Amino acid sequence: MNIAEAARQSELSIDTIRYYDKLGILGALPRTTGGARTFTEGDVGWLRILRCLRSSGMSMADLRRFVAVDGDLEPGRRRELLEAHRDSVLDRMARTRQELEVIEGKIEAYRRMELEGTVPVVDPARLDAMLETRSTTQA
Repeated sequence: MNIAEAARQSELSIDTIRYYDKLGILGALPRTTGGARTFTEGDVGWLRILRCLRSSGMSMADLRRFVAVDGDLEPGRRRELLEAHRDSVLDRMARTRQELEVIEGKIEAYRRMELEGTVPVVDPARLDAMLETRSTTQA
């Protein structure tokens, strides 16, 4: 398939695919006699994996390290890289949940204020606990 179809199926832009190819993280893509890249279903599957890793926060440096490891020869190393990334994603999700709790609390306070005509009051102990939890998870 051509690059436009690979982009559509992988949900990546054509420019991103070209960038990944330039970096060498797509392997040796076959080309037509005119020089256009061609993609197989397997290539599109690989592009989807790369998109998943990037959209879940993996840095380009870590993505390049992941790609540099031959998964067939060193599956344990690839697994370790994915486990480290998973841990990072889980940490980010925990922080996001904590931040969502603060947002939900503010929404509820403003809802009460609208209904009761009162001023929202933040429980200082609860706010301190949320902020302390957040600062320890960032460290």
